[in-house]
Amino acid sequence: MKFTDKQLAKVLFDIVEKGNKKDLSVITDEFVKFLAERAELHRMSGVIQSFEKIWKEQYGAATITVESAHPLSTSLKKRVEEIAQGAEIREIVNEKLIGGAKIRLDDRAVDGSISGQLQRLKNFISA
Repeated sequence: MKFTDKQLAKVLFDIVEKGNKKDLSVITDEFVKFLAERAELHRMSGVIQSFEKIWKEQYGAATITVESAHPLSTSLKKRVEEIAQGAEIREIVNEKLIGGAKIRLDDRAVDGSISGQLQRLKNFISA
C-alpha cells in the first residue's frame, strides 16, 4: 500500500506524541528503517515538511530561535517553554548583538537587538 507524505507524517506524529523523549531516537530510527525497507527514503523531506505542518496545527510554532548577547536566565528559558509548549526552542549566544535579542518563530523574525536598532538608525540617517 502506498502512503502519502502527509499520511506518513501523521502516523509518525501520533507515535511521537504517545512516546516519551527517551524513545524519540528509537522511533525515528525505526521510521527511517521502515522507509528504507520500502525503498522510499527519497520521500523523507516531504514527510518532514508534512510533519512540521501537522506540528504547527497542533502546537503553533514548530521552532523558536532566541539569539541574544548573553545566555538566557533559567526563569526566562522556563517562561519561553511555558508559552511555546511543544515547540523546539533553540538558543544562540551572539555577543555581537550587544544586548536585546532576535527571535525567530519558524519563518517570522523580530529583531529587538541593540545592534539591529543601530543598523536601522544608520539606514534611516543615510536614506
